[in-house]
Amino acid sequence: MPATSSTNWAEIDLTALRQNVGILRQQASPAELAAVVKADAYGHGAIPIARAAIEAGASRLCVFTVNEAVELRQAGIDADIICLGPVLEADPPSIASFDIAAVADSKETAARLSDAAQDADADIRVHLNLDAGMHRYGRPPDDAKALAEAVHSRQRLTLEAVFTHFPNAGSPERTETLDAFRRFQKAADRIAAPLRHAAASAATFNHPETALDFVRAGIALYGMDPAPELDHPMAGRLRPVLSWRSRLLSVRRVRRGESVSYGGLWTAEHDSRIGVIGSGYADGLRRALSPGGELLVAGQRAPIRGAICMDTTMIDLTDIPQANVGDIVTIIGHDGQDSISAWDLARRLGTIPYEIFTSIAARVPRIVLDPHV
Repeated sequence: MPATSSTNWAEIDLTALRQNVGILRQQASPAELAAVVKADAYGHGAIPIARAAIEAGASRLCVFTVNEAVELRQAGIDADIICLGPVLEADPPSIASFDIAAVADSKETAARLSDAAQDADADIRVHLNLDAGMHRYGRPPDDAKALAEAVHSRQRLTLEAVFTHFPNAGSPERTETLDAFRRFQKAADRIAAPLRHAAASAATFNHPETALDFVRAGIALYGMDPAPELDHPMAGRLRPVLSWRSRLLSVRRVRRGESVSYGGLWTAEHDSRIGVIGSGYADGLRRALSPGGELLVAGQRAPIRGAICMDTTMIDLTDIPQANVGDIVTIIGHDGQDSISAWDLARRLGTIPYEIFTSIAARVPRIVLDPHV
């Protein structure tokens, strides 16, 4: 068990991360792999994940905000970093100073980037985002040529790439994504940019023809299949990087007819043995898992009993008599012959693994497991 004074912690397996990088590189080849480490690497810890991904063969890193990119630079990471989010008013000086590739979404943004580049006596690499149907960020394909010309006309700006993002690449119906890809390629053909990128995790598996110069791997990097209902050559090969553990802080007897936790949501139908763990909704263990959720103790399923509290959760140990104070409880991960995945929690909660990972609170320590160190 990792040494930590916290009542719960997340274990980050960099061996699994490196294996996933290898699988994704194999799938994308001859395209390169960009590791998406936005949102603190989907809650896994951006700095150790970024370092391990680059060491394992990722050619560049993707973030969403300039602050995320600056954090990586200040940690000594000198790999190519692309900031995929919009350029805010205060961002251009940092983009220029820290050698961050940025997205120009308008002539005005290009002008601000150019001014900052000249002030810093630096060059800024620019990517253009073309909207493939997300209707979120990006310009309509018809605007691409004019925007590219605006970038070319500005001093110290280099148009490095044109890219897009597919809204339904994990769908078994491929027509929508392939039509969007064709529109993107047609628009990109009109732009003198050396690089193109379009595929995120789902398209990397489901639409390998969209790999282009590099793919942007996010959720797959962390061991989750973005579309597990689809059959593809890499199915089942990815390894989860994150395991989430807690520990039993108390074990108590509850008599038949007594209730557990707030609101009396669960009442014992027979004399029961209830364990209290040091994880609650402030840690990211969603209250909606009570009732019906299960955790692992000694390789066995322990049902959640009563309402999940801010800092604690109660589980039924009646059928696990050997469990006692101090024992490890697994929220996500393997224990013995059983396991609970982020997909398991996501399906029960009606969401996706992305939300499960990024909802694990910052107060939950990330313990990096790395045999290379």
